[in-house]
Amino acid sequence: MLNLHDTAKLDDDYQRATGRTRCEFPAHSTWIVFTDRVMHAALAGQFLLEQTFYLPVAAMRDASRAPLRILEDIYQRRLA
Repeated sequence: MLNLHDTAKLDDDYQRATGRTRCEFPAHSTWIVFTDRVMHAALAGQFLLEQTFYLPVAAMRDASRAPLRILEDIYQRRLA
């Protein structure tokens, strides 16, 4: 996912063409988001704390919904 995120940041065509939604949060607020299916970036602010949790696919309740499995499915469809 990190490679996908970094690739999108460096792709000027993608950056120009993609839709955007700006979310603003009040000072001293805290927020949490599950970003495996959303390209995202912080445009401003300070004191960012980002924490990532890795869960093995085999440990997931529904492994077919794991981000890895979704990407594998997309890749397989492109090969077909």
